[in-house]
Amino acid sequence: MNQIKLAERYQTPRGDVQFCLFNPKTGQIKKLIEKRNLVLYSGADILARLLSGDPSFGVNAMYLEFKNLADPSDPITPPPFDRTGGIAYYNGLASSPDTDFLRVPLAVSPAFTASDVNYTGNQVTFFAQSEGLSGFHGKLFGPANNSAVYGAGLIAAPDLPDQSQDRVFSRVYAGIDKVLKESGFEIGVTWTIRFN
Repeated sequence: MNQIKLAERYQTPRGDVQFCLFNPKTGQIKKLIEKRNLVLYSGADILARLLSGDPSFGVNAMYLEFKNLADPSDPITPPPFDRTGGIAYYNGLASSPDTDFLRVPLAVSPAFTASDVNYTGNQVTFFAQSEGLSGFHGKLFGPANNSAVYGAGLIAAPDLPDQSQDRVFSRVYAGIDKVLKESGFEIGVTWTIRFN
């Protein structure tokens, strides 16, 4: 592999994602899962729009993918996915009997940090948390349904009321793990994207 190809390979935006179960009143964290994300082809489309000066394509939401389990101990096998798996995947969950997603706005403004002394702000961190009693396609979400979050999408929503305009920047799955919704706790996702 020549030097240019090697450099291009390592300049792809990278992301580190943390799923957690936390109590918003006390700050107690009961579970924490850390994973790496995959930036989709539609993520490159979002970056091109942002570089052109179009602010409507800034990341401002997340999809928290969940499954309602017959038993809380049931395993979840994440779906296979690649860089093509954007909005069509999430819209396709409408036909699933037990899988859906929460479409949630970011809970706080993104934060910028530097990964090392060569940068002044090459990392951006996003945070969103579970909210509501049902998913986008109407499936119930809550402890009584053994709802378990096992995946997430980082979303640019140019028009928050209109999901059809959403673009998926990146996706991630918790592997064979999951975070079950519990009474008094929310599921949070912290997502850091780093540009090298």
